Amino acid sequence: MMKKMTVALLASLSLAGAASAQFPAGLGSSLLPNISSTSTGNAAGLLSFCVKNKLLGGQNATAVLGKLTGQSGVTGSKDYAAGQSGLVQTGQGSGFSLANAKGQIKSKLCDMVLKHGTSLAGL
Repeated sequence: MMKKMTVALLASLSLAGAASAQFPAGLGSSLLPNISSTSTGNAAGLLSFCVKNKLLGGQNATAVLGKLTGQSGVTGSKDYAAGQSGLVQTGQGSGFSLANAKGQIKSKLCDMVLKHGTSLAGL
């Protein structure tokens, strides 16, 4: 199932045009998982995955990660562990594997995770 979702996502992005630096409002972005519905633990784990894999860097990502992982119960949660392995858990059925995503998709999702994490951290 996850493989089919990744293939569909990649196909829609190539239809949208590889030259575009951003996802169009229609095809590409509508197939991305809804990051804003992830738990604090999952967002922190995903942020950790993104930083560890050099998809995000800088003081902002590190500050947000520190703030989230400093919250009680976050680093010991199953959601955090799933996020560290790249699994996006939105609570809306099957998850999405960031680890299996490619190029622009990975970068876009990490940017979305940072934005959501910043909101969750109150920064």
